[in-house]
Amino acid sequence: QVASFVLLGLMCMMIPQCRGFEGVIVICLFLGLCDGLFTSIMAPIAFELVGPMQASQAIGYLMGLMAVPMTAGPPIAGYLKDYFGNYHIAFYFAGVPPIIGGLVLAVVPLVHQRMLKKQRLDSGKDKMLVSETVMNGELLPGCPASEAHI
Repeated sequence: QVASFVLLGLMCMMIPQCRGFEGVIVICLFLGLCDGLFTSIMAPIAFELVGPMQASQAIGYLMGLMAVPMTAGPPIAGYLKDYFGNYHIAFYFAGVPPIIGGLVLAVVPLVHQRMLKKQRLDSGKDKMLVSETVMNGELLPGCPASEAHI
């Protein structure tokens, strides 16, 4: 997911550098591959983050959020073309958000591991066993609640 976001941003920024049709074809192939990678892995990630009961709602929200830049992007690119005289700056600006998103996503597992380590250290100090209620779906493989107790 992270690699596809970063590569998507870089390929978008490379479009103005193409001097021939062959370069555009190669970049478009990579853009399609990256788009397919993060679109196909979106559902398993949503399922893991919010659980099976809210996965469809999370995917719907994500698609709704993705519609905003998809709708606003072309008019903004047209405005930038009118102002600067070409579309180069629009492609450079379009490549920045996926790169930033990929870098943020790369940091998330590190922060999560640090929080789990801190939680283990804090729970090790107590030595008291606390009975937790198990909600429906929390014992599925890949659920953060079931992996935290292993």
